[in-house]
Amino acid sequence: MKISKIIVGVVALLAVVACNPNSNNGNGGQNDTTWSDNGSPIGEWALTEWNNSQNLPMGVYLRLNEDNTFDLYQHTLSVLWVHYNGTFSLNGSTLTGVYSDGTKWNDYTIKYSNDSEPKKIKLTRKGDSEDVGIYTATEIPANVIDQATEATAVRSIIIEKFL
Repeated sequence: MKISKIIVGVVALLAVVACNPNSNNGNGGQNDTTWSDNGSPIGEWALTEWNNSQNLPMGVYLRLNEDNTFDLYQHTLSVLWVHYNGTFSLNGSTLTGVYSDGTKWNDYTIKYSNDSEPKKIKLTRKGDSEDVGIYTATEIPANVIDQATEATAVRSIIIEKFL
C-alpha cells in the first residue's frame, strides 16, 4: 500500500501542477500543533499535510456529515476530480469507513488540534504510524464539487481511493 501511495504521489505530481488545496500559512502543520482526543470530525476538510510534507502534488477534500456519511473529492491519479461517498463510524479515537461500493477504508486514529483556528484533524493509519494526514477545516470549493466525476463513471484508468 505504501508503494502504491508513493506512485500516486509521483503520478499526481506530473498530472496536477496547479491544483493544491494547501493553505500553508508558514506555520507548518503537525510540528507546531498540539493534539488531543477531544473534538469532532464533522465538517469539511482539506488535506494540507501528508507524511510531514506540505508540498502536496494532489488535492483531497473530505466532508464528514452528522448522519455518518462522507464525501471524498480527490485529484490524485488523473486530471479529474473524482467523487466517492459512503459511511463512516467513530469508535473512541478510531475512525473507520466504507465506500458506497462496499470497499472498506483503512482504519485511522483521529486526533484534534487544540489550536483555536483553523481547526485540524490528524489521521494516522493504524499499523503504519508514518502514514499521517493533516486535514484543515475549510469549505470545499464549489468548482471541485461541480467538476467532480462520480467514481462509478470513471473506468478509463484505475484510481486508488485515498483513504
